[in-house]
Amino acid sequence: MWETVFVGAVVTAFFLYFSHSREVSAALERERRRAAEALQAGTAARLGLLQAQIEPHFLFNTLANIHSLVKEDPDTASRILEQLNIYLRTSLRRTREATTTVGEDLDLVEALLNIASARLGARLAHTIVVESPELRAAALPPLLLQPLVENAIRHGIEPAVAGGTIGVDVRKGSGSLELTVTDTGLGLNPNAPEGVGLANVRARLATLYGTKAKLLLYENVPRGVVAKLIVPTPVTA
Repeated sequence: MWETVFVGAVVTAFFLYFSHSREVSAALERERRRAAEALQAGTAARLGLLQAQIEPHFLFNTLANIHSLVKEDPDTASRILEQLNIYLRTSLRRTREATTTVGEDLDLVEALLNIASARLGARLAHTIVVESPELRAAALPPLLLQPLVENAIRHGIEPAVAGGTIGVDVRKGSGSLELTVTDTGLGLNPNAPEGVGLANVRARLATLYGTKAKLLLYENVPRGVVAKLIVPTPVTA
């Protein structure tokens, strides 16, 4: 009889332990999911904040340029406003999704360069080269290229008396996608602090890719700066 009671107690204890373990595992899984969701939400919020810091910077600078030219050079102001309208339409079509495509980002960059060309005239020439057509469909987080182009305009071409050229090049590397912005402007200033645009790009790369992505800055030969983004090989969007 005692043996039967003992066996029953052992069996009951086993089932109680098993049930408790399942409850603990389920609770741990729920907590893990909540933590993952919170981390994802926090990451999305940080990325949204960084992206929001970039867009108004460009928009306000462009509007300030238009305002300063309205009386002095209304034709140029009109051309810039027309290009800004194209930029905004392109941006709205793309929406504020976490991922865009290389082609869509290049459309925004081209509109940006057209705005700068309308303002700077013959002092700015630009080219956009994509190694192969299929790369335009590759997925890419939005607004990684734009700050690099803005930087090349603002710190490279604008202060150079003779102006210069900005080249945007997209090609596939070894397990990566390489997006390069080259200018023939003033070159690197070692004493200048890193601007908001570049700091935001580095922060977004770290949040999105960790150590798998890079932003490289180095001197262009014979003059100017090369800014190169290297991100893991994306999938087609």
